[in-house]
Amino acid sequence: MLKLRHPVALALITLLVLLGVLRTFSTPSPVGADAADVVFSAVRAEAILAELLQESRPHVAGSAANAVVRDRAIGHLEAAGYEPEIQALHHCSARFGACSDVENIIAVKEGRVGRDAILLTAHYDSVWAGPGAADDGAGVAAILEIARMAADFPPFDNDVIFLLSDSEENGLLGAEAFALHHPAFARVKVVINLEARGVTGPSMLFETGAGNRSLIRVYAKNTPRPVANSLVYEIYQQLPNDTDFSVYKELGVTGLNFAFAKGVAAYHSVVDDAYHIDLGSLQHHGDNAWSMLQALGDRNLRKITARENAGYIDVFGLVFSHYPESITGGLALFLGVWVMIAIAAAFRREFRYRQLRWGLLAIPLMVLALVVGGWLLSFPLGRWLDQHPLEHPWPWAARGALLLYAVLVIYAGLKLFSGRVSACAWMILAWFAVFVLAMVLASRLPAIAHVGLIPLALFALGSLVDIVRKKSPAPLLIASVAGFAAAAFISLHHFILLDGVVNFSASHLRMATLVLACITVMPMLLAFVRRMELDWRPARWIAIALVALVIVHVLLPAYTPERPRDMTLMYREVAGQDTGHLVVESNATPYDAAYAASHDFELTELDDGRLGRTLRPARVVKALDLPGVALEDAGTETLADGRRYRLNVVLPFETELLQFAIPLDAGLRSVRVDGELALDTRLHTKRQRKVYLLRLVNPERGTIALELETSTGEPFTVSAVSWHPLPAVLTAPFLGNWPDEAKANQFGPRAEKVQTFEIGRAP
Repeated sequence: MLKLRHPVALALITLLVLLGVLRTFSTPSPVGADAADVVFSAVRAEAILAELLQESRPHVAGSAANAVVRDRAIGHLEAAGYEPEIQALHHCSARFGACSDVENIIAVKEGRVGRDAILLTAHYDSVWAGPGAADDGAGVAAILEIARMAADFPPFDNDVIFLLSDSEENGLLGAEAFALHHPAFARVKVVINLEARGVTGPSMLFETGAGNRSLIRVYAKNTPRPVANSLVYEIYQQLPNDTDFSVYKELGVTGLNFAFAKGVAAYHSVVDDAYHIDLGSLQHHGDNAWSMLQALGDRNLRKITARENAGYIDVFGLVFSHYPESITGGLALFLGVWVMIAIAAAFRREFRYRQLRWGLLAIPLMVLALVVGGWLLSFPLGRWLDQHPLEHPWPWAARGALLLYAVLVIYAGLKLFSGRVSACAWMILAWFAVFVLAMVLASRLPAIAHVGLIPLALFALGSLVDIVRKKSPAPLLIASVAGFAAAAFISLHHFILLDGVVNFSASHLRMATLVLACITVMPMLLAFVRRMELDWRPARWIAIALVALVIVHVLLPAYTPERPRDMTLMYREVAGQDTGHLVVESNATPYDAAYAASHDFELTELDDGRLGRTLRPARVVKALDLPGVALEDAGTETLADGRRYRLNVVLPFETELLQFAIPLDAGLRSVRVDGELALDTRLHTKRQRKVYLLRLVNPERGTIALELETSTGEPFTVSAVSWHPLPAVLTAPFLGNWPDEAKANQFGPRAEKVQTFEIGRAP
């Protein structure tokens, strides 16, 4: 049987593993400005960022504010000795249905050979609401600092292209324009892209190109603090998000995509400014980019793409474990058989089939209790609360409650099944479950097979130590401890990782990550309590502590000025109506119901500008009678399989955004704007469409020619929304006691004019 001197040892192991995991998701200390030029300094990069965004205002592509940031970035490159080029053109993305002016900034450090190139890139435009210091000013500042460092660095064999792309926020327009229209892209073989989805956290490798095995090996050998998990990429593929790297990847170019993603509430927000950015995140960004640039600079980039992908995970940001996907099935089978043979050999005299039957009931019950209990806890921890769907500003009370619940389930399992399930029987079933998990992942999702492989490998290695021990009163003790430590690492790593994916409203998913640790610790605990008479008093104390933490979590503020809720005032009017609505707009978070009620905003069904209706807290006001666009019929052409409509859009005023919504049942195939393909509905996007959208960002005044091609001849309705400045006189009465923890996000304050037009109907 297993002998454990005291379960405190397991608690200490768990604590040490948790501290290691927290190190993974922390940020390195920023390097000072006095560091040597061959060392990236976040302090120097921060100075660049502060100078670029000194007005701390939004700078959308095509705006005057964006031109100011562009000129400052060019000034930094010129001061470093480069001759930057501006790739200026009007570009439309047929995939995302968006058009804008693009002004990409390109500088090149020529290599000794110069046959191939590495592209180091970030975008310098922002969304409408915030100044974009993290997304993506941090990446821009890191690249400008690296460009300055590289200017005096000996040339690499390969060229280095520094690209500060424009209009990423509107549909990856700058990256697409560079890839499709700039001759330098033909030489690019590897891309290093810097992004952000928050204002803090480690710069994580969250995406690579296909055939990444060789590139992952380079990353593992050359990055001083690797933080990556191939599960993140599997999750990312399911999210409706893209970055500039998506453009290059689709065109067959491999690379590395880095981002920090904590502090999600500040993402695309007013508080995404230089003051709120974590210098440690900026340091990690620069360390990753600079180390990979040096590692790839003299490498034959034409051999960097491998035949297969790799699975990978970092261990506490210290060690990087990676493996080719092709070996996962055989490795899982080998390790699993080894583990099962080791257990059978060690406990052949103690094994009892009747206890195995109890184990077949006990382990599923434990898993069910963890997940169902997590689901029940999700109500007080998240579903009953008004909070951000992704991240809580003070997560430790809720984390502690979930961890205590796992301890409660373990203790209840010991109380109920001690004497019914032996340590041997539980060990057989638990590690067989890990074996099955590893085999299933190896066959279905080999990139994340490490979830099962790492615990199996540590158990197998521990069993070798048990074999050679001179005294072994406790067979497989080292194997059990090592296997549990690995399972605790896998469980706690993903428990913390989920912070950036789901909030505590999905606590059942967080509890599911703890299953491995809970089932693998039970054999040792069952052996320890075998001759003890357990009672329920400790369970009651654990439950009391759990409830206390839940109460603390409920009392903690769900939003703070640094991690605000998404809320702003905007105005919307529909053409032809005498009244408009002042609206409390919240896109990413629930609106502040108390504020809305205290200012007589009532839930009202409004035209959403996308051929639908939406419920928003709103006040009826007299219509501002905003100017709108005119749509002129320029002719219709009947095709063999549809119809082509030519329209002239008359835009007599300046607007930041002109958006058209076209219904799905119109059978739309494509839209051209001034002859350029601007929307092709046959192209795949990660977002599910409810209508077809065409967005024109900062379009020029005058006449715009639209050409719509449909697969049917049926008439349809088009909605047009134009943006205008929001008059301060309309909002001033409501801003005097505006909540400190409420900030504009994504779009910001504006006035919208909604118009509808009938296409294809006889006048």
